[in-house]
Amino acid sequence: MSHVGNGDKEQIFDATPYLKLFIDKDGRWFQNGKEIVHETIYRQFCAMLEKTSSGGYQVRMGRELCAVEVEDAPFVVKGVIEGPHGSISLRLNDGTTELFDPARFWIGKENVPYCTIRDGLFHARFSRAAYYQIARHIEADPDGTEFFFHFDGKQTRVKQ
Repeated sequence: MSHVGNGDKEQIFDATPYLKLFIDKDGRWFQNGKEIVHETIYRQFCAMLEKTSSGGYQVRMGRELCAVEVEDAPFVVKGVIEGPHGSISLRLNDGTTELFDPARFWIGKENVPYCTIRDGLFHARFSRAAYYQIARHIEADPDGTEFFFHFDGKQTRVKQ
């Protein structure tokens, strides 16, 4: 048994040696090499995900924790929802939605788009379909060297 903790403090059981959790670049979760397809369990793992102080990821349930290996970003933007008055929400792989903030969007390696979610705690990778949806709001400057969101009456430069 692996225990984390010291002294009289509540001991935490580290299930990492027994339970291999992995999130692939498409936001699919795997347990010991098998995809987690049960929707309730999948969403529960997404809800329990935490970022560690060392920059890694883990899930915690009660007094148990388990490290989570993440291939790219732990969440994926699956769709873009355009609301009234120009608002834009992002539909995430765990079924939740978040308001889109263009200041938290950037283009990463290999031209993959990302944003931060959950008050900046996590990164989310845009699926190809979601990127095509959000790209309708991006325009190039006259010489084509920089790109900007024209959104909610403001212009925000796309970071690269």
